[in-house]
Amino acid sequence: MRLRVPANVVIGAVAIATVLTTSAVIAWRVSNATIAAGFWWEDAAFALSADDARKIGGALRADEVTRMQRISRGEIERAYRGLRITLSGNHDAFWHVAVVGEPITVTRNHMTYPFSMAGQSHVFGPLGGFGSVAFAILAHNAIDYAPTDASRAQIVDAIGRGIGRAAVHEFAHQALGADNLRHIDNRTDEQSYEYGSADRAAQYYGELRWTTAWPVLEDKFGK
Repeated sequence: MRLRVPANVVIGAVAIATVLTTSAVIAWRVSNATIAAGFWWEDAAFALSADDARKIGGALRADEVTRMQRISRGEIERAYRGLRITLSGNHDAFWHVAVVGEPITVTRNHMTYPFSMAGQSHVFGPLGGFGSVAFAILAHNAIDYAPTDASRAQIVDAIGRGIGRAAVHEFAHQALGADNLRHIDNRTDEQSYEYGSADRAAQYYGELRWTTAWPVLEDKFGK
């Protein structure tokens, strides 16, 4: 007697096979190609709060915002130097992170949680990812953690560094994919890119280093 396989079972099996094949092809391409990472500042007014502006002697000038943009990009390029990752302003890049003006909030099940984040990412493994970092929070922290003798120019530079380093962290989430939980968002080394909070002086002042994530990144994307 010949068995008939229900049509929905056949369709389901074909769909699963298609997804697995597509994922395998994408994973193979990622393992061999140079990966595009898009980074840009949204077309928005990047302004300090009245209190933060008062602390540094007035509102940000256009040339200072331009300087922050350049510094933030340089931080990302430096952090990923030596890997098959190229940075551009392409909004359709495999991974991308945008700098947004306002704090980032979390909404789940139609409920907005009463806290804001400096950054977030949506991670899809071999299908890429996207995220954002929040100017308002990162700028405030850079001002808050500034040494007492820091000049306005030094604080402006620190804001740019903090934003770039936050983007480095979000790109790492996207690049690590399934390895996220084991290699990033730890709280063991405040001087690392992997550290799970931007609420610290090291995010803005001094140097950062890779720790747990770098061996995995190098294995996946090393030249």
